[in-house]
Amino acid sequence: MTAITERDVPFEGTTIHLYEGGEGFPICLFHGSGTGAATLSNFRAILGPLASTFRVIAADLVGYGQSGLKPAEPYFDMAMWSRQVAHVIGLADAPRVGLIGHSLSGALVLKAAAICPAVAGVVTTGTMGVAAPRRHGSRGWVFPETQDQLLAQVRNTVTDPSLIDTAELDRRRAVLDRPGYRDYFTRMFDGQQESFIGASAVTAGELAAIRCPAILFHGNDDRSFAPEATSIPLARGIADADVVLLANCAHSVALERPERFLDIVTPFFRRCATAA
Repeated sequence: MTAITERDVPFEGTTIHLYEGGEGFPICLFHGSGTGAATLSNFRAILGPLASTFRVIAADLVGYGQSGLKPAEPYFDMAMWSRQVAHVIGLADAPRVGLIGHSLSGALVLKAAAICPAVAGVVTTGTMGVAAPRRHGSRGWVFPETQDQLLAQVRNTVTDPSLIDTAELDRRRAVLDRPGYRDYFTRMFDGQQESFIGASAVTAGELAAIRCPAILFHGNDDRSFAPEATSIPLARGIADADVVLLANCAHSVALERPERFLDIVTPFFRRCATAA
């Protein structure tokens, strides 16, 4: 399997941690905003396989994973994360790129596709992007005080709890235990959750401006955001968009159904790479 390397790049007074590998058509990946989330949380099962065919550039969002923290509030900052997406696209240094975004970053990559002519294709998984509430009973963005609370939060993203192993919990705990991070994360989501969901909304005008093809994946068992409330109405606003609903799958699509995801995404991005 193609090796994945890591490096940090400067960005707006902090740093972005990157995972890179492979050659050819570049695909930039961005993870979601779950507690302690990072690139490997969402994409560890697909980075290597994608890098065997494409050039992969995956970024931890600022405030997450091994990226640096935002120097000043607001820490939940869609405009800043959108600039981060644009910066990573620029690092690809290519005339055409593909984008993959999970959950919060699904909204970010859709917004990027609306304004960046270099985006040749966009894929989302369990995306946000509609000003609608979470499903009833969803735990939301709450800092876990105990390991059991963290385990419950992360298991909520999958139907198969065995996918959440000790290594994944240790990776998330390493993020959460960074000095000052508890306060940082708490202040990031200090307010009504509906306001953060609303801030991620992709407008009708942005959807209409997306001219590249799109695939919106969603697990039928997603306990955070229902496909009927997010992926399906978002796709209706895009000229060339397909929705893929996956059985036996919750929020973390690329982790829970990596083979099916790759079966669809690999030929999709091959077509994007060669489209006129």
